[in-house]
Amino acid sequence: MNELTLRIQELANRCQAILDAMRSPDVQEQRSTSHKTKIEYERQAQQLLQRARHVEGGLFAVVQSTRCVTTFRKRLIALEHFLFSQQEQLTRQLNAPAVQAAEILHLRFFLQLKHLQALQRLRQQGMTGERAKRRSKRQSLAGLPANWRIDLCKRAVGGRYLFSLIVLALTGCRPSELVHGIDIWRGKDEVTGKLLIHLRIRGAKVKDSQGQPLRTISYDTNDPHPLVVVVNELLDTQSEPRVFAQVRSAVNLTVEIRRLARSLWPKHKQPITAYCFRHQFAADLKANGDDEATSRGLGHISAETRRLYGTAGQASKGHRLRPLRVEVERPVKPRSRGPCTKWRIEPAS
Repeated sequence: MNELTLRIQELANRCQAILDAMRSPDVQEQRSTSHKTKIEYERQAQQLLQRARHVEGGLFAVVQSTRCVTTFRKRLIALEHFLFSQQEQLTRQLNAPAVQAAEILHLRFFLQLKHLQALQRLRQQGMTGERAKRRSKRQSLAGLPANWRIDLCKRAVGGRYLFSLIVLALTGCRPSELVHGIDIWRGKDEVTGKLLIHLRIRGAKVKDSQGQPLRTISYDTNDPHPLVVVVNELLDTQSEPRVFAQVRSAVNLTVEIRRLARSLWPKHKQPITAYCFRHQFAADLKANGDDEATSRGLGHISAETRRLYGTAGQASKGHRLRPLRVEVERPVKPRSRGPCTKWRIEPAS
C-alpha cells in the first residue's frame, strides 16, 4: 500500500468516524425513504454545496442563511442523507480491487471530510441566526365570517371548482388528495340503519409510520348543513348515488380560492388558501369534542400533529360541520385503546 493510498484510508476513517458519531434516526431510516425524496435530498444538497463555493464561511454560512427553523432542519437532513450516500460510494471505490485515479479519490475524500466537519458543527451549534416568528396557517381564519366557507362556495357558483370547494370543506383534505380523487357515495349504515353520505380520501404523505392510507368521513343525509344538503341533492341526480371529485392541479385550485377570497374580503390581511378549509375542519372536529377523531379526520397517526391545526374556538356553533363517523386504517399514536378504527362524533343536542 503506497503513501497516497494510506492518506486516502486515513481520510476515509476520519469521515466514517464523524458519520458514526452523528448518526441519527432520520439517516438510519434512509432505506425507507422514497426514491423521489432521495432525489430531492440530492438536489438540495448539491445546490447548497455549489453555493458554498462562492460564499465566505462556506457550507456552514450557506446552511445558516435562513430565518426559518424548518428550512434549516430540512437543509441538515438533505446534507446528512447526501453525505452518507457519498461516503458509501467513495468507500466502494476505495475498496475496489484496483484503486483508479487515486489523486481524484484523495481530493473527493478531502472535500467529504470538510463537508462533514461543517455538518457536525451545524448540528452541534444549531441555528445561530435570528429566527422568524412562526406564523401558523390557522391564523388566516381570524377575522373571517363564521360562514366563510358557504360564502366562498356561493361566490364559486358557475365555476369549475365549486364542488371541489364543498369537498374541501366537508373533509378537510389536502389539495393533493383532491388531485388523487375522492369517492363520494350514499349508503345505509349497517349498525344504525341511517342513510349516510360517505367521502373516502386516499391519503397523501403516507409512509410505513406516517399518515392514513385511507380515511372515510360520513355525514347523516338529514344533516341540515347547507354543504351536506348540496351533496345530497347532487347524489339524487345520479343514476347511482355515487360521484367522484377530482382536480387536475392543486396549484390552480389554490389560485382560484385566493382569487375568490380577495373578491369577497379584499381587506383580509392573511391569504385564504385550500389549507384554510383544513384548519376550519379541524376546528369543527375539536369543537365537537373528539380529539382522536380530529387526528383521524386529518389523516394523521400522531396525536401531536393535530395541535398545529385549527382551535375549537375558531368553530361556529351555527355553521360547524358534524360528521357522524371517521373511519381509518391505522390507530392514532400514542394511544392504548386497542385496534378499534371507528370513531363516532355524535351531533350536539
